Amino acid sequence: MLDIANKVLEYASGREVEQAEAYVSRSRSTSIRVYRREVDELLSNSGSGVGIRVISGGSAGYAYTSDLSDEGLARAAAEAIDNAAVTAPDEFTGLPSPATEFAGLDLYNDKLQQTPVGEKIELARSVEAAALDYDRRVAQVEQAAYSESQAEVAIANTLGFARSYRETSCYAFTMAIALQDGEMQTGVSFTTGREPGQLDGRACGREAAAKAVSLLGASQCESMTCPVVMDPFVTAGLIGVIGSALTGESVQKQRSLFAGLESRQVAGTGFSLVDDGIHPEGLASAPFDGEGVPTQQTPLIKNGVLQGFLYDTYSGRKDGCASTGNGIRGSYSAIPHVGPNNLRVQGGEGSRDDIIASVEKGFFVSEVSGIHSGANAVSGDFSVGAAGHLIESGKLTVPVREVTIAGDILSMLKAIETVGDDCRWIPFGGSIHAPTVLVGKMTVSGR
Repeated sequence: MLDIANKVLEYASGREVEQAEAYVSRSRSTSIRVYRREVDELLSNSGSGVGIRVISGGSAGYAYTSDLSDEGLARAAAEAIDNAAVTAPDEFTGLPSPATEFAGLDLYNDKLQQTPVGEKIELARSVEAAALDYDRRVAQVEQAAYSESQAEVAIANTLGFARSYRETSCYAFTMAIALQDGEMQTGVSFTTGREPGQLDGRACGREAAAKAVSLLGASQCESMTCPVVMDPFVTAGLIGVIGSALTGESVQKQRSLFAGLESRQVAGTGFSLVDDGIHPEGLASAPFDGEGVPTQQTPLIKNGVLQGFLYDTYSGRKDGCASTGNGIRGSYSAIPHVGPNNLRVQGGEGSRDDIIASVEKGFFVSEVSGIHSGANAVSGDFSVGAAGHLIESGKLTVPVREVTIAGDILSMLKAIETVGDDCRWIPFGGSIHAPTVLVGKMTVSGR
């Protein structure tokens, strides 16, 4: 991989460019889906390629190719140089200064490759079986799937950076359907790891089934303003929206509800959020980002106070600060852009049951719909469909559906009273480590 990167640099540097960078990646993925114990789908994909970025006269040019022959690499390097020639100069354009210290992360597990496909199929089957065995009202499992990926990344540039890393990840997912008297309810669940042995397929299936069954008989409740307890899946969805507004680029483009609020109280004092690019369990962890900048733990909100924002090299230079190691690349065909790595809610006290027990009358939200279309990261306004249960005298009672929770994100954050100790990794719109959360006051719109 590094040999390929260095060969690209030779082709590019021979054309009198100021800086050049080669990003090489190789990946393989497999997905398995079962239905009624039969393999419904088994797909395997692999790919490799190189992205080439050059800086010439203050202008950046980019090109990519999956042709890794000498001719293909030389042609892509020439295209990147030609593209720089027709791009307007930008004073903030340039590669990052090379670093020397990186986190020692063990992100690759040989067992993912060594585990036979048959065992992975049985894992998906176990997810489906656990859901169907949970309750006779679970009539169908719409999806029971296993998915895995392996990747290798290498980056080299003319400033002296040359490093690579490997990673593996896998997950199981299921969607269970419960039926009763013509009514249908669904429940979903995930389990994640770096190799199949780390996945709990049975727990995944049972959790999805339990969610579906618990909502049978649900109906609208009366409109009210009350405490709201959010399931970790719901918390993760909101954290994903918040994370997109906590980048330097979104502030610079006036697309962030947090603009101008640095060092101010934006959440309850018990709420802390970090971007943790070096957590060993984080599915987006890496020793360095898509530009070769070391990843790190970046405090975003600490005890309710906004600490700062996430930057890649370009957006950091615009604000006169260093990159936070958040130059994200989806593949070799994409240029770096700023974004979160692993968003992780820190701290927390009390179990979900303890949090529910502390509420005299409220609403437990187990699922929401339309989170990305119904939550505005610029204005902070949100209105999303919700389902769950009423909380009465500290216990979950009547199932509820077809209601809406609404408000604005800053008010919601400031109303957070308790953060649970049950954080779990949820791959919703990124890699998010989220717990149960109690918001002291929210509007629930029903009958």
